[in-house]
Amino acid sequence: MQPEELARSIDTLTSSAAEGGLVARDVARNRTKSTFVRVRARELGEVVDHEAEKLSDATPQAGISDEKRAAVELAERISQALGQLQISPGDRDAAREAEHKLDDLSKRTDALSKSL
Repeated sequence: MQPEELARSIDTLTSSAAEGGLVARDVARNRTKSTFVRVRARELGEVVDHEAEKLSDATPQAGISDEKRAAVELAERISQALGQLQISPGDRDAAREAEHKLDDLSKRTDALSKSL
């Protein structure tokens, strides 16, 4: 895996976390339907899980193994936060918590991508 490939995977994680944060924000403000939240959180979770699998299977070029490992860990945390939304799509308190986690994770993945 080249640094550019890793950056693209991390960018996918960043956008998935950011979108998940928007969905969570809408739940916290009671501005969306539970069905939509459940479906969209599942879709985003599948994307994140797929990226985590690809990253886990990839052999990194010398010098980026720590970044690859960090990306997998961040993907796992994003997946967990999205899972929280999927399981409890009407829980406004849980959504606020997920929103903060996902916003933080989006920033962290973005910083990781920029460091490559």
